[in-house]
Amino acid sequence: MEAGHFPASVLLNTFVIKKKRCKVYFHRGTIIWETEKPPYTRWTLPLTDALAVNYGDNYIHESWIGGQNSAAAAAAAAAAGGGAPALPSSPTSFILHYAARRPNNRWSHHTVVMYHSDSRQIASWVITIRNYLLNISSRPRKILVFINPYGGKKQGEKVWKKKVQPLMRIVGIETKAIMTERAGHIKDIILNSNLDDFQAIISIGGDGTFAEVFNSLVLRTANDLQINSHDSNVIFPQSLIPVGIIPCGSTDTLAYSLHGTTDVQTSVIHIIFGDTVGLDLCSVHENENLHRLYASVLSYGYLGDIARESEQLRWMGPRRYDYSGFKKIINNKGYEGEIVLLSDPCHPAASTRCMQNCSRCISHACDEKKKHEISRKLTVRGKFFMVNGANVSCACSKCPQGFSPHCHIGDGCLDIILVRHTSLINNIRMLWRLSSKKKNVYDLPFVEVYRAREFTFHAFPQLSSVDTMSNSHNKSTVSVWNCDGEVLEYVDVKIRVHCQLLKVFTRRMQEPVKESKWLCFP
Repeated sequence: MEAGHFPASVLLNTFVIKKKRCKVYFHRGTIIWETEKPPYTRWTLPLTDALAVNYGDNYIHESWIGGQNSAAAAAAAAAAGGGAPALPSSPTSFILHYAARRPNNRWSHHTVVMYHSDSRQIASWVITIRNYLLNISSRPRKILVFINPYGGKKQGEKVWKKKVQPLMRIVGIETKAIMTERAGHIKDIILNSNLDDFQAIISIGGDGTFAEVFNSLVLRTANDLQINSHDSNVIFPQSLIPVGIIPCGSTDTLAYSLHGTTDVQTSVIHIIFGDTVGLDLCSVHENENLHRLYASVLSYGYLGDIARESEQLRWMGPRRYDYSGFKKIINNKGYEGEIVLLSDPCHPAASTRCMQNCSRCISHACDEKKKHEISRKLTVRGKFFMVNGANVSCACSKCPQGFSPHCHIGDGCLDIILVRHTSLINNIRMLWRLSSKKKNVYDLPFVEVYRAREFTFHAFPQLSSVDTMSNSHNKSTVSVWNCDGEVLEYVDVKIRVHCQLLKVFTRRMQEPVKESKWLCFP
């Protein structure tokens, strides 16, 4: 349903809600109910925040079979050995499922039950509300779900069964769930399966699982159109299938940056709502070979070292990152390199935050010619503790503002954060800033921040002290890239931003809200 287009239906009646008589109105996509007697209280619910409507418990309840019709419900019950449920002829209530926005960017599932003695009134309201929700064309009806049972704390399967699947059934979304068995499993399925029946693809796992989903989807779209993905100047076509991420990893950076929280129910509700935004993706090429696309951050040096070492410590779970991080910051190794970037005139520190209805992301129409006309080429050399190319803010629970709090998700740019090799005290100072809810690293004297549309990196190998003494040139010390949490061994790379290449489910972060009584009613 397009914004501003509402059904002509107008309904007005009196229902009993939690033992109180209430006048209930439905008009122009909004339901309002208010008590008839003092103390007078009024509640307003836009149906864009509604999830589903079902007949009450004394009538056949569609939610337990995913919103199928009564005949299908009877057949399903009989097939299960329970026989066909009795169908009362006169429903006397309906249940409205809706989502309410909470503080800290969270959304939660609620219900309100409305009673009426006239079954025709009940049926009229159910049909009207249901038709309205069905006419919201952006809402997915059939979803392909990939579940990583091994990532993070190994809770993927549990999250699916306890938190995701029940809500999908309530709203009537048909799902096909696949448990991943190995790296590359998702890629094999997306590249070789018929996806025409699905309106969305979602992943339950960490950033790495989601990265495999969108990398495979972009690659499939390019292959279908016979586009050479390995060309470092390639313009990738946008996939028509939107994607969603349900966080179940170690850090869940991308989910946090998109939603402002790693709450699972919030992510599921955003997918049900069907609202999408365009998310930039960055391609990583080396010698005209595409290695992958990333959505959150590509980091060389400190975070690359952590990713490389933590791969050997997966048995520790998420704690491996803390252990490796402590070791590497004490080691305080720096790496020589050169960054050549095509900079954007808007400096990250001078930019606004990327929130819902972000004007910067909306106004960037991704005109490649115009972008290059206003960009300028810069070269930065030196010894670095970290080189970061942030596509989103890269926020998480341990880094609530992220590397670059003002990074935008759909403006065709990434923020480059260069941390010069400095003292251990300064490194700790930087990490302290990253853990702050108010401060950022923009103004630290050893940190340089740029906004760019593309950049290249070339490493200058360093000789170790042993190599220097032996005058040997056979060994050198270089780092690796941490790409969306995965190790990328290739050092000299070219990174380009592809503006709003991916459609992702989210309503984005909004200004803080306070608790409101109507959200919890009744």
